[in-house]
Amino acid sequence: MINYEKIKEKFKTPTFVYDVDILKERTSYLKSKFNNYNLVYAVKANTFVIKEIDSGVERFEICSEGEYDICNKLNINHNKMVISGVNKDESFIEKLIKEHSDVLKYTIESYEQYDLLNKLSLKYKRNINVLIRLTSGNQFGVNEEILKKIIKENTNKFITIDGIEYFSGTQKHSLKRLEKEIDYLNEIVNDIEINYNFIINEIEYGPGLPVFYFQDDEFNEDEFLNELDNLLKKISNKKISLEIGRSLVASCGSYLTSVVDLKENKNGKFAILDGGINHLVYYGQTMAMKIPFYEIIPKKDEIKEIYNLCGSLCTINDILVKNIEVPKLKKNDTFIFKNVGAYSSTEGIALFLSRDLPKIVLHSENSDILVRDVIKTSTINYPEY
Repeated sequence: MINYEKIKEKFKTPTFVYDVDILKERTSYLKSKFNNYNLVYAVKANTFVIKEIDSGVERFEICSEGEYDICNKLNINHNKMVISGVNKDESFIEKLIKEHSDVLKYTIESYEQYDLLNKLSLKYKRNINVLIRLTSGNQFGVNEEILKKIIKENTNKFITIDGIEYFSGTQKHSLKRLEKEIDYLNEIVNDIEINYNFIINEIEYGPGLPVFYFQDDEFNEDEFLNELDNLLKKISNKKISLEIGRSLVASCGSYLTSVVDLKENKNGKFAILDGGINHLVYYGQTMAMKIPFYEIIPKKDEIKEIYNLCGSLCTINDILVKNIEVPKLKKNDTFIFKNVGAYSSTEGIALFLSRDLPKIVLHSENSDILVRDVIKTSTINYPEY
């Protein structure tokens, strides 16, 4: 258990805390549920726990040069990297192909990306393995026509097309939707193998596993994952890699933010916190009406009152939770918001009002390590003449 009082005393607020022990338990749990498949970690979900995840996943999905730089500095092996992303900068890709023969795979998200990889692999006589991303109807990936065109036209001995990548979104609660997607992938694979005499060896699939952030949500995760495992068995004789981000890291994260002011008007009581929506983001939060999982320190048994929890930004939109019933608040009381291990630290409107980026701490049973100190955004927002 995290001693939040100790964390607050040492690091102040606002602060993100990522619990390494919870993360390792979560990784083991998902591997036990999907022991027949490779786990692929989507780096964009949380870059601060990459090293702690390394031994528990087979691959890292990297979608920008910045994400690559982070993984490279953390000494992640290139043979675990899948270089993905809708925008592949030519100079970055050329540098990788020229200097690193051990990059595991590249994805193809357009015919132009295929042309780029085709050109560079020939230029440097470099063998590369690729996955072609199939679109779900948005801006990512290629349609069926382009998918088949690339497979038909590829005569480059340096390019090996391993299979298909498919991801249609996050927070999928419907097993029927997942079944529909898996059936669709089966149809595409069968069509290609029969009509193009080409064997699809692998499918990298992003199931978009749901995370339940709010107290009124009900979810039997064991049952859900067991059913998904049964659905995936429809894809026979193929290597299946599951791209997971949010579901893997969400539960390891907490966000500490303290009350700095209290006020009341005709619309109710307001608690102003030293954090805000520039840091804390819950997917699916609607006008701050849902109550996430949280606790308050110090714990107390005072009569409960109803508050609106607001952040420190000069915008009426900076509301974390509306109409939450808690023991009477005082200045310096601290809220610990749970399940913020995925995206929250990078998804907020961090530069708004030039407020500082919060500290980030890695917690384990034996230590609390500061992995990012406060960052002054005023230096980023300053116009240097």
